[in-house]
Amino acid sequence: MSKVIESAILFQVENNTFLLDIPYSIALAQGETAPCKQSAPPTAESSSRTQTNKSQRKQLLSCPPAKEPFPSTEPKKPSARAKVLESSPISERRFHSELILPLVKDSLETIRAGVEHDRWCLTRAVPCEEVHEYRVPDHTPSRKRRKGNDSTSLQPGPDGHVIKLDEPPMILSSAAPNIFESLSELKVAKNPSSEAAIIQIGTSHETMSEYLVPPGSSFILCELPIFNGPDYHAAHENPIPGLSQRFNLILMDPPWPNRSVRRSGHYTTNHYSEMNMLTVGMRKILQTHSYRREDITQELVESQSGAQIQSQQSIAAIWITNAEKSRKAAYHAMSSAGFDVCEEWVWVKTTLSGQPISALDGLWRKPYEILVIGKQRPDFGISASSSRQTDDLTVVSEAVATRRVIAAVPDLHSRKPNLKSIFERVFFSSESSRESYTALEVFARNLTAGWWACGNEALKFNARECWVNDTTGNWFPE
Repeated sequence: MSKVIESAILFQVENNTFLLDIPYSIALAQGETAPCKQSAPPTAESSSRTQTNKSQRKQLLSCPPAKEPFPSTEPKKPSARAKVLESSPISERRFHSELILPLVKDSLETIRAGVEHDRWCLTRAVPCEEVHEYRVPDHTPSRKRRKGNDSTSLQPGPDGHVIKLDEPPMILSSAAPNIFESLSELKVAKNPSSEAAIIQIGTSHETMSEYLVPPGSSFILCELPIFNGPDYHAAHENPIPGLSQRFNLILMDPPWPNRSVRRSGHYTTNHYSEMNMLTVGMRKILQTHSYRREDITQELVESQSGAQIQSQQSIAAIWITNAEKSRKAAYHAMSSAGFDVCEEWVWVKTTLSGQPISALDGLWRKPYEILVIGKQRPDFGISASSSRQTDDLTVVSEAVATRRVIAAVPDLHSRKPNLKSIFERVFFSSESSRESYTALEVFARNLTAGWWACGNEALKFNARECWVNDTTGNWFPE
């Protein structure tokens, strides 16, 4: 006998502590409707429960959940441990030991006491042969375009691909596959339908690959020019080529410097010498694309009479590593763009049975990552150029009003939990209704229904080969 699960949130205490399933959170975020446009209050992931006759719910291919914590890499000798501690700033040690560690311990105990089973994730779809990474097919860039676009002005992007800068997004059809010779034909695209669209790349069955585009989603497939230096930014107004829209929510997962990840070659990261450029780039994205209250026009207010209310929130969210430099960069990027850090969400990585994947007080490796969240200051329009002091990280950290914990069993490398449903619960809903909002994910590795996504890997986990039909539904054995 099995119990069908209709939400990726497997357990929660109010809106502060969550147990989340990562692959299922991504799968439900591909839903048949765009949840950010619904008027019903968020209960679970209601938008993804109803399936159309045209399509069947898909399950995202994953890796087996870890059953045991990772082998320890901590220094064993007291002298070696002391040496590592000496190299870590006192403010950073206090941040983790006094603010994060007690919260994580309490939250894990709360989840253990509340869950009705000993599995902390849903049943996963795993290939017959164990794999640790899926490679999205590489397609040679091409300047060929669909007929009818001859008037389009094209400019080469920083990766050498063609980026369409002066035309609306390519509108995808959900009624039939959208066929292109190469992904380079498809830099900016939108699926306005309430059903998923299919992109086919290539003309022969041997080389053809497919991507699933969720309803209401849009994407810009390009190498972001954040690291092109000050000369590039001085000559280009928009930090994201081809995008002029502003958003209520901007979520970023930047390529922070990480020696072990760089050695593994999983994806491109940036050296500490480029940290300043990354900070400036994030700030410019927030300044250019964050929603401002003056964006609400009288015409829009009148058009919403009796309809769903458009959110006036302006939220920034940046994933950081456990290095002090990345936290400082995120704080500074937000502050200089007119945001105050208001929340931090801690993703705690656990084994199948709920143990942290490494020691909570580890020096080399910590079993959690943090999402820094900021709200735009009310006076931003008046003093947009001013930024609050962020050099003293202790002051900023202690001023954070709310911290939430999200426990989740890790999935494939670079996969973060999809937090759309939690963002909607916390920032875009009330007891009686849900606000309409716009969202952009920067450095995205998959698409989300109703959201924009940009980056050179925005379609990575939307490749058809990453999905299988979910014939039984997700379940816990009873």
